[in-house]
Amino acid sequence: MATGKEVVSADSGQLALRELVHEFRNLLAVIVNYCELIADETGDPEAIKADLQEIRTAAERALVLTEKIPVPPRPSPAPESASDSS
Repeated sequence: MATGKEVVSADSGQLALRELVHEFRNLLAVIVNYCELIADETGDPEAIKADLQEIRTAAERALVLTEKIPVPPRPSPAPESASDSS
């Protein structure tokens, strides 16, 4: 049976993960929206350049954010048995 501390820890972990996912989705929305702006601004090189900088900034923030996402450890490979090697 889980203790109160374990439940709170699990709940706060889930909350933190939801917050990370939410922030990541926001950054992807920024990237998509600025790509759409670029498509509409083909005649204005300075506007395109500014939009590309916003895309780069959002992508860099997304890369940093991925470092905070908890990733479960890789399963260790099963030991090879004597019958597997034949």
